[in-house]
Amino acid sequence: MSDLQTNLDEHIINLLPDDGSTHVDDNVFDWPPATIQPSPAPEPSHPPSILEQSAIATLFESVETHLLGRSGIAFDKWATKTGWQRDSIQAYCWRCGGSVGEHESDGEGCATCRSKPLPWDRAIRLGIYRGVLRNEVLTLKFKAWRPTGRGLGLHLGYAIKEQLERAQVQPDQVAIVPIPMHRMRRIARGVDHTQVLAESASQVIGCPILRILSAKQRREQVGLSMTARAKNIREAFFISDRKANLIRRRYSKKIRLFILLDDVRTTGATFVAAGKALRSSFGTNSVEFTDDFGLNSIWVCSVGVAGEGRRSEMEAQR
Repeated sequence: MSDLQTNLDEHIINLLPDDGSTHVDDNVFDWPPATIQPSPAPEPSHPPSILEQSAIATLFESVETHLLGRSGIAFDKWATKTGWQRDSIQAYCWRCGGSVGEHESDGEGCATCRSKPLPWDRAIRLGIYRGVLRNEVLTLKFKAWRPTGRGLGLHLGYAIKEQLERAQVQPDQVAIVPIPMHRMRRIARGVDHTQVLAESASQVIGCPILRILSAKQRREQVGLSMTARAKNIREAFFISDRKANLIRRRYSKKIRLFILLDDVRTTGATFVAAGKALRSSFGTNSVEFTDDFGLNSIWVCSVGVAGEGRRSEMEAQR
């Protein structure tokens, strides 16, 4: 396939509408298109700030703070100043992402998820959804303050990269799939927060972003019970035939791992619905990594995990 056709395919994927139709609206211009980023430099002791400390950067921060109502500094800068560290892989279950104590998880997961069928193979998180992580996620989602989202995305990228190295998976065999919002909600909020997170994470990892999931209109998940969340999100995502065919043609022999990325995991119902949509379209199977590129795995990754202490939270995933 020529470079021109490759670039055209990737741009078409990003231009396809959320309603599942195959028509591309020439008046819709989505920039930049998802591209494969070059491999980044080795991870520093503290992630770099998105904005360099310059007069222009200072001006931007001043405008965002005083005119747009933002208080504080971007997450990556705060983390560098305070020495904040993400949760270690021993602090949470590798399978569901819930907090665990010493020896509380094994090769089959933890007590919360061990007996539950999950449509993914590994979970990654930065920490528990509280305190600073909660505030930063809310600032990104509801105040559209992208610098803090980029900082969170950097840390997600480092967390994912660590796990990829442990699993011996190369960046060019990975694709990040951000959890989408319906177009009307995205317009109302003024930011596609999972796309912001995914862009920074992909730069750290050196992998492409595939915006292949589309979202149906539904109620907000906030404030719903576990049962209501599961019902509300069921079949909320889909992949159009047009997008699926483009992905098969462009990546069928390359992608070994899909990483679903979201800001918060509460009951896991969102990841379940998105994971089922991926498996339905691409026939991915939960298997150990092999050289058979026809069998793909799914990981899930979130900034925070909410609802800690509710041992029955996975019931919504049945």
